Amino acid sequence: MFNAALIGVSGFGAIHYNDFVREHAAGRITPVAATVINQQEEAEKCAFLQSIGCRLYTDYRQMLTECAGKIDICFIPTGIALHLPMTVAALEAGANVYVEKPVAPTVDDAEAMRTAARRAGKFVAVGYQSLYQPETRRIKELLLSGRIGRVRTLKSYGLWPRDDAYYQRNNWAGKLGTIEHPVLDSPFTNALAHYLNLLSFYAGNTFEGTCEATAVQAGLFRANPIESCDTAALRVTTAGDGELLFHVTHCSEEDFGPLSRIEGDDGFIEYDMEHTVVQLRSGEREEFASATWDEGRVNIYSALEERLRNPEAFICTIDIAMNHTRICNAVFDSASIRTLPEESFRVVRKEGSVRRVIPGIDAAIRRAWNENRLLDGTDFPWAIPSPVFSLKGYTSFLGTLLEDKN
Repeated sequence: MFNAALIGVSGFGAIHYNDFVREHAAGRITPVAATVINQQEEAEKCAFLQSIGCRLYTDYRQMLTECAGKIDICFIPTGIALHLPMTVAALEAGANVYVEKPVAPTVDDAEAMRTAARRAGKFVAVGYQSLYQPETRRIKELLLSGRIGRVRTLKSYGLWPRDDAYYQRNNWAGKLGTIEHPVLDSPFTNALAHYLNLLSFYAGNTFEGTCEATAVQAGLFRANPIESCDTAALRVTTAGDGELLFHVTHCSEEDFGPLSRIEGDDGFIEYDMEHTVVQLRSGEREEFASATWDEGRVNIYSALEERLRNPEAFICTIDIAMNHTRICNAVFDSASIRTLPEESFRVVRKEGSVRRVIPGIDAAIRRAWNENRLLDGTDFPWAIPSPVFSLKGYTSFLGTLLEDKN
């Protein structure tokens, strides 16, 4: 059993609140404190937390000051731009941290968080929930054992339609932010970030290692009236001539995926949220199921509990997560966002919701994914990717796109 604190119970924080309820009932955590800035709106949750002895606050800094040294893990499911200050404050109060993905908007912020963790002698676990599941460990071990031979391409695509309410749910959705306060929200940094991070993780040549990215190329597009993109095609070149390919859109007709495949000389591994298939050229085939959503949430707490006992126990560390951030930073530093002409999409109004659909985007993404290429001018006249951007010496976010925005 460990002492836990939570910052926020709304939005994705509601998932963590439900985790607290479940884990407290199972006798695995003691919720000692929670910061809830909208206590009137969340009266029922607040009443329950108080009924089990959890102290409530409206300011996370006051909570961390008064509870310093009494929190084993502080859970931070808040806006992307708040991850750095909240994580550092929790570490300085003597708590380990579980912070939601992405670890931070910029690699610079992630580095500051890593430095703070080392200084405090505490760990920071990042909420890429797939990393805590047994099927992920199994796939990584298969790759390291050479089961499918030399890996050439790791790729994912996801068709996740989102309406206007998605971008209106908070004050940072769809935003790039500013040079001083970057957000860099996008389908590949937020909604589907897990799957790009997984590709980076699987491409690493040690169990905790990630890919050695040497260059990026991207096409970033938007049909929605937002700062960032809602559709993206990314290529990441890795050392040894491997590549990651990632296609995502919030403007699809269909709700599908993500579907991912790792292609090697001797076979492939294909996985989605439900199961994994290992297919070898020899004809040998293996299939195994993925953890369910509920099982996955329990597995996260099991991993955290084990890490508290054993400093060598596996979690998604800042080191793992910040490679995803570095790749995404490089994409935003190298690619402009193309606003689609009005004739390239249609506005769909249904049952009070409004969303934008790019006709043909579902088929185009599937075609590009199958052909191991980016979306390009053969798919749509506007789908022109940026030039290749070298990552040699790239260690800090430049903010090129934010400067252009201003």
